[in-house]
Parts: sequence; C-alpha cells; structure tokens
Amino acid sequence: MTINKENYITAGELASLYAIPKQTLLYYDKHGLLVPAYVSENGYRYYSVSQYLLLEIILNMRKLNIPIQGIKNYLQDRNVDNFEQILLAKEKECNKIIEDTLNIKKSLHLSLQTIEKIRKTRFNQIQVNFQKEKILFVSEPLTETMSLRERFRLLSKHNQTAFSKKHFKEFTTGWIIDKDDFFAEKFNKTLQYFTPVSHSIPKKHCFIRPEGLYLTIRFQGTYYQQVASVYKEILDFVQRNALQIVSNVYVFPLKNHWLTTDTKTYINQISFQVEYTTC
Repeated sequence: MTINKENYITAGELASLYAIPKQTLLYYDKHGLLVPAYVSENGYRYYSVSQYLLLEIILNMRKLNIPIQGIKNYLQDRNVDNFEQILLAKEKECNKIIEDTLNIKKSLHLSLQTIEKIRKTRFNQIQVNFQKEKILFVSEPLTETMSLRERFRLLSKHNQTAFSKKHFKEFTTGWIIDKDDFFAEKFNKTLQYFTPVSHSIPKKHCFIRPEGLYLTIRFQGTYYQQVASVYKEILDFVQRNALQIVSNVYVFPLKNHWLTTDTKTYINQISFQVEYTTC
C-alpha cells in the first residue's frame, strides 16, 4: 500500500502536537484505542487528520480518568446522549469526591480543636458546667467473662464500624463505667466502648448523651495508674457540693499513643452528669 505522506502525520509529529510522549501513542495502539492508519515497511507509523481529532477526545477523556474501554465504547458510538451520560457520571463522581474531601477537612478541624484543648488543659481541676447533647457511637456491651483477646476484638469491631477505611479517625475511643461500680471503686469494670462521631454511622449502636450539668476532670498519666487518686478528688468534690450522680462515668483519652510515647504525659478525662441535690 502506498500513501501520500503529505496527508498523514508521523507518530513523532502527532505526539509533539499534543505535547505527549510517543509511548502514549504506542500504549493506545496496543489497546486498540488509536491504531495508526498506516505503518510503513521500515516501521514508521502514520496517522490521519481524523485520528488527530480522535486523539483530542481520547486525551481529554483521560483527563477525566475515564478508562480505556469506556473511551473505546464512546468512540464507536459517538452521540449527544452518550456524551451526556459520561458527563453526568463524572459529575456524580466529582460530587462524591467533594463530599469525602469536606468530611476529611471536618475531621482535621476537629482534631486540631482537640490539640488546642490539650494545650489549654489544666490538670486535676474539677469543673461543673452545662454541656449540649452529644451523639456517641457505643460498642456492644462487655461482659466480665470476656478475655483480653475478646475485648480487643470487640474494640476492633467498634472502631471499624465507627470509622470506614476512607474516614480519618478524628476522635479517640473512650469507655463507659457503670456509676455504681465506679463509686464502689471498681474502676476497671468497663461497660462499653464509645467514640464521639461527627459523621453518619449506623443507628443501631448510637447513643445520645443528654444535655445537662457535667462534672469533668482532666489528669495526666494513664487512667489505670491515676484513677485511684483522682477518684478521691472527685468523691470529695461531690460530697462537699451536694451533687447527685445522674449518669454513668465516661473516660475519654485526650492525649494517648497518637501524640506521645511517654505514658506519663498521657491526658485523660473523666466526666459524668450531675445534679445539685435539694435541701
């Protein structure tokens, strides 16, 4: 077959017109997306003017991350309706990316707020203040017969449900202790794990911690090392101020293994709802 080379573009010329590597054209040829109109006996590859126009479509669709097969399908059946469907599908995909990005940004903001709280923390200072209701994601109940391995499995399941593979974990996970157990000095008797959440999660294990007055204390070190001494401060405060304990006890790590390797610098928070008793 003999052609008038003046009516065709070499692979190098076509690549330079779009500022792409020649290897890109070889890739498209290999996948049957843009096969040269003519290959000479010495291996030179020639493309037609119409293929120059097709390459414009191909390169721009690749900018939208449309797969090769999707582009092939469109090139074989080009019309307004099919092009509209491609654009609508990409628009939907973009909206999902925007939504995910905004969720990540929100998580980052919440994490930065936590860091600010850590920097402003005053240790062993008991406060009673009004707090708004808060949505907590709680685990299945723990039982006294559970082994450490079973507890870890339950905690892992809780975290996997609360935070998807794509979701940044903006909050640490705390635990709930029955108020009667806590004030009977059974400090290690965990009822459930909990995580505050800022995104939509399955409602099955959602719990709304009601608004009201909450007693809060923050202290340095691990919970298990410090709870006995902190408990004495709490008990003394509750008795002196004639407070009634309304809710279970929430233990929440503010600074843990994420932020330090020194357990002595951990920061934990204990809080529970209270009411002033009437005389």
